[in-house]
Amino acid sequence: MQRLQAVIDQYNASRARFWDEDYNTLLAPGPAAAADLARLQALEPRPLPADLEAFYGRFGGLENLDNTESHCLELPDPAGLADGLAQADPWQRIRSLGLVDMIVYSWCNDRHEFEAGAAFAQAELDALNARYRCFGWYRTDTVSESAWYVYADEDGRFGALYYDQDSFGAVERALRAMLAASPARASLEDVLCEGVERARLTMIEWQGDGTDDAAG
Repeated sequence: MQRLQAVIDQYNASRARFWDEDYNTLLAPGPAAAADLARLQALEPRPLPADLEAFYGRFGGLENLDNTESHCLELPDPAGLADGLAQADPWQRIRSLGLVDMIVYSWCNDRHEFEAGAAFAQAELDALNARYRCFGWYRTDTVSESAWYVYADEDGRFGALYYDQDSFGAVERALRAMLAASPARASLEDVLCEGVERARLTMIEWQGDGTDDAAG
């Protein structure tokens, strides 16, 4: 996953132009401990995709220092996911790694559009959670009102689903299409490289210097 390391380094080089301190640095904790992976697998008994295991084996996870609102990533390490799955508090618990459950979790488990009978029948929600698993998300420019959810399908292919709280119709249409066929075609590295670069360009745009140093 050398390409991913390169785009992380590029993101952090851009970040350094705007903040003297470490605020917003994109961090990877390093290889996940075998015990943490085993605990996650005990709580999520389906095998992890090979790409994800490779990511955990090198990076562990990916998140920004002190920033969870915009131009940032939140891919918890295995210990963080396991803690969420084991959490007793219903507002903080990850119900499952299913795509819909993880979207709802990212909103403190309070997303009425995803209640059974609102837009989807329970059987449809169950099918989406069974066919697609989500392992984190990244944000661009709407200050916690939207995110790209990084998911894997049953064949271990990856994609990112965009959801904006002010445009539920768009994600409903996307999810209904996903009930018919998986749109995932990418590797995890491809999806994360795209996400880091989207976040980086948003950061540059927000800071207003208008300079994209990717081509330099």
